[in-house]
Parts: sequence; C-alpha cells; structure tokens
Amino acid sequence: MTPVPAACRAKKLAIHIGADAPRRVGAMLQRQNLSHLTASQLDFPTGSIGCLGDVVLPAQGNIRFFTGLPIHGADVEDMVDADSAERLFPSYDGAFTGVLWDAQRNILVIVTDCLGMQPLYMRHVDGELTLATETKAMGDDPDPAAWGAFISIGHPIGERSLLNGVRRVPPASVLTWDCTDHRLTIRRYWQWPDPSDAWRSYNFLAALEQDLCTYAAFGSAGTMLLSGGFDSRLLLFLLQRARVPVDALIVAHEDEYDDADGRLAEAVATMVGVPYRKVQPSPDFFSSQAYIDYINASDAGFPSLDLFISKVASQIDSVAVWDGLAPGFLFMPLHQPEGGFRAYLRQEIRGADSAIWRAARELFRPEIAQAMFEGFSQDMETEVARLPQDAYGLARFVIENRSRNRPAMNPLKVFANRADAFTPGLSRDFLAHALVIPFQEKQHAGFYRRLFANLDKRALTVPFLSGGELLQGASASLTHHRERMRIEWLRFRAQHLGWLGRRLNPRPRYSAFLDEHLFEGDDAWLAPHARDKLKSLDGSNYLMWKLLFHWKAWQWVHEGRPEMLRGTRQC
Repeated sequence: MTPVPAACRAKKLAIHIGADAPRRVGAMLQRQNLSHLTASQLDFPTGSIGCLGDVVLPAQGNIRFFTGLPIHGADVEDMVDADSAERLFPSYDGAFTGVLWDAQRNILVIVTDCLGMQPLYMRHVDGELTLATETKAMGDDPDPAAWGAFISIGHPIGERSLLNGVRRVPPASVLTWDCTDHRLTIRRYWQWPDPSDAWRSYNFLAALEQDLCTYAAFGSAGTMLLSGGFDSRLLLFLLQRARVPVDALIVAHEDEYDDADGRLAEAVATMVGVPYRKVQPSPDFFSSQAYIDYINASDAGFPSLDLFISKVASQIDSVAVWDGLAPGFLFMPLHQPEGGFRAYLRQEIRGADSAIWRAARELFRPEIAQAMFEGFSQDMETEVARLPQDAYGLARFVIENRSRNRPAMNPLKVFANRADAFTPGLSRDFLAHALVIPFQEKQHAGFYRRLFANLDKRALTVPFLSGGELLQGASASLTHHRERMRIEWLRFRAQHLGWLGRRLNPRPRYSAFLDEHLFEGDDAWLAPHARDKLKSLDGSNYLMWKLLFHWKAWQWVHEGRPEMLRGTRQC
C-alpha cells in the first residue's frame, strides 16, 4: 500500500475557531516552530487552521492533512468531505492526527489514532475551540491536579495536561465541530479489547513486520535506537529479517550498572553485523545548551533533570528514528507487580510522606501543595475506579497513562522536532491481540523468549537488561556471568565501602541551571520561605532544587522564554 504522500503530512498543527483566529493561529504556529519549518494557514470567517511542514493549505476550499505517520489506511484521495473523513480517517493505523475542513458545510473533522499516542491538545470554552500539537502553543496557566500527578507518579493521568483547561484529545476519537451552530461532538471508533484467548493463535511477528515494512516505504532508512532491552532487540531482528537497512545508535548509560546496557547493545550489534555508532554523553549534559534544546523541543511537558531519554534525543541526527515498539509494556509487564492495583499503588505512587512531597510542601505555598495532592488523589481514584481491579485492568492503566504520557515511553513526544518516529505496534488488529496477553504469560520475559525462539535463536545468546534487571538469554553465558559479577560489585561498593565507596561513586553531578536565577520575578505559587530553604545546593535539598527547576522550566517555556533557563552556577 502506498504511504500517505508528504504533501499531506504536516509536522505540527494549530487550529482556533473563534475570535481573532488568524492572529492566534499564527502565534501558535510560531511557538511550535523550532525547526524553521514552512508555515501554512487557511483563514475563514469563523476560524483558522494552520500547520508546519510540507503541507500547503489552499486559500479556499476543502483541506485535509495528517500529523504523525498514518499507515495501512484508505486512499487519502477518497476523503473529499466531512462524511467521508469521518468514515475513512479511522481506517488508519499508526500514530497520527487526521484533519479535514469541509468548506461547503463549515464542518471541521479531527481524528486521533487508536491509543492517542500522537500528541494533540484541546481547549473548549465559551463557544470556542482551540487545538494544537504542543501545549506550549496554548498558554501558561498550570493545572494543580496534573502537577500533583507529575510529583506523585511522574506524569498526568487521564486526559489532563500540565496546562489548566487544556486536555489531551481522547484516543480513537472522531471530533466534529460544526461552525454553523458551534456544536462539538466526540465519538469513539475503537474500544479496548475484552479479555480473550485470541492471542494464542495470532502471528505477532508477521504483524509487526508488516508495520515496519510500511514505515520503511516512507523512504527514510533512519537510525535505530539500540539498547540492552527486549523491545529494541526484537525490532532489530525484525528489521534484519525484512532486509530493511538501518544504522544503530547506542547511547552509553553510565548510571545503569556502569553502562551494562550499552555493552549488551554493542554485543548484539556485533553479532548481527549491523553498523552502529556508540556515543558517550558529556558528564555535564544537564548543564548544557543541548539539554535546554531538549526541554524546548519535547513538548515541555516533562523537563526532568536526570532523564536518560533527553541524552538520547540530543544524539538524533537523521530524518527518521526507530524506537522499539509502541506502546511500551506490551510483551513484558514492567512496572506492573503481582497483586494488581493495590501492589502497583504501593510501588509506584509517591505518597504524602515521601521525600518528593516533603520537598513540594517546602517549595509551594501550603494551599497550592494541598490542591496538587488532593487533585491528583481524586483523579487517581476516578481513573482506577473505571477499570477492572485485576492484572488486566492494571495493564490497561499503565499503557493508557504511563506509555501515552511519559516521554521516555512515547517517542512522539520526544522526537517530533528532530525526526519522524517509526513506531511498529500501533495497528488495531495487532493491539486487539497483544493487549489481551495475560500477565502470567509475560512474567520473567517468558513471552519475549518465545517470540525470539521463533524469530531468530541468536537473539537469546546475549543477556538482556530490562527495567534495571539483568536477565539471561536462553541459558547462562560468560557474558551474563561477567555482567552479574560487575553488578554485584557495584552494589557491594555502594552499600558497604562507606567513605571509600562515596569516593569511588561520587554524588550526582548537579546541573549548572540550579541557581538563584530560578527565583527571578514574582511567583505566587512558591512559598515565601522557599528561597531561604535553598541557600545551598547539597544532598539534603537537591529534590527541592530539582522540583523548582522542573516548575520554572515548564513555566518559562510556556511563556516563550526558554532562554531564562540558563544559570550561572558552575558544577
């Protein structure tokens, strides 16, 4: 099947139906245009539609385009009006947003992919509708409940964003706006599958290979991100079997057992014979302009210090990137313990007495910290209550929230300003079977091992590093023994060597951006005493400094002032 042509694929979008639409859409496009892309805009009496990239919008008449990469769908030329768009956009797989403007009927149709992985945010208030690919295009007023979730679990939950009044457009949605009567309707075209045994006879490898061959037809060989984990190795062997040429990129990860991840990735690349480049990020990466560029380029939703994905993103220099499977946690239940939601909440949720919440209560005014915690708690209760309380319901929660919202899990939130993200696994037929694999089948990488045994047994000769755990391949090996001994030594050194251990394993390298400049200007959300509490930067108040940086980074990027992040402290 012929891919959707480049002339119909945009990088970003901005839409406003309401007052002062042309100016507002122009400003939203500018706020999202970090790569100096061509902007195109169609204005009409009640609104304006704009996009960045290769799409050229006509001065009048109907328009249709996508953001993201739609695959396996109908012929785009068959979408000629609102009715055909509502029918045909949902036929596509992949991560995408589809847009059609029916000028004759004054109807706007927006369609999201089945899991909502392609970012799209919406504000609907006072009879006006605003949509954009990135939240930084839409304002700078924070949402306390979403920030409470960020502090507690590392990402918003449900449809919230960190921006007040702005939410993610739901997955698998057909959104229709009638400009004649200012009516918004949203319907779902795909539902999460019910538990079944359908997965037992399904050919997962063939389905994934079909996806990756379709992505390869877009014409960009691209770079494959190779690690010591399961997803990237599965993708590598599938690409090899399909004869899709790629170069591998391995980013050294010193913080994970002194780069065991990188060493295992190199071993796999050497065994397969794929060309690879290994890079060692600067020890001062989180004090560099490259880190500021990452924050500004990755939707600014999660400007987390110490996040490894930011180092990876800074190394992308190709037009396309292969990044494992989407969504994450399909074939292995990482972050999903036995015991369902109760065990998960104990393991993953940072409670009111945790170190990060103590730092939050010191940093923010009492009423603000309380609103954050209570808002998150209520959202969490609502989100959990709508799902089955078993392992199946928990797997759904993890994918719909963590996989969709965290940048390390969703490459569409990270690489959009650098490269197209090729993400096999976002096909509805594939998901209908993959999402119902029982928890017990995925434990201890059992399902992955069966896939590799059927794909290429060589994949099991090198150990895996997944979720911080070293796992052997088909059997114990010299490599596994060597890495296990190294890990045990690192653990012993950290736990028992005291002063010598601290000298051998020094404290984290603090970012140069943690400095007094973070208090510049008035901030009604911060506690009056916070500045006094942060007179020094040491281990006792590092979490508070870090949280302050997250807060100000998000704020300044959403105000269009990312240059404010540059600090003066030298570390």
